Amino acid sequence: MSTVEKPNIVNDVYVEQEVVLKTLKNAAGFGAIGFVVSAVQNSISQHNHGAMGVFTRTGSSISGYALIGGIFAGTESVVANIRKTDDWINGACAGCAAGLIAGIRAHSYPLALGACLGIGTAMSVYEWTGKNKGIFFGNRDEKNWSEVLLKKEKEE
Repeated sequence: MSTVEKPNIVNDVYVEQEVVLKTLKNAAGFGAIGFVVSAVQNSISQHNHGAMGVFTRTGSSISGYALIGGIFAGTESVVANIRKTDDWINGACAGCAAGLIAGIRAHSYPLALGACLGIGTAMSVYEWTGKNKGIFFGNRDEKNWSEVLLKKEKEE
């Protein structure tokens, strides 16, 4: 019985991420979410500032969301480019950085530590489980969970 050896084909080729572009895109997107949150806060509260209250009274929501989204995307890109890999550790570092910024904005170091652990853990679990690719887009990995966990190569 002869065994045919397959060539060692590496499917995981890392493509360097554009840090500034990704950071600005996510900051703009999260800033838009912050604008909606600010508009809802402005419409619920009673005041005499009119529509400009979105920017003057509750406008810190806009900058807060933009800052946290930009910090997350920038940190994730920088860590991925340094490590030359795209895995769950990048999301954990970025989530921790975003949580730290959220806590520091609230002037609470315990909140910063808790948000770092909470957001970092949530994002690492999300990215470790495949970013829901299989659920929404039908892209199922060929790898078995035990192979991923134990980092064994598939023998065929």
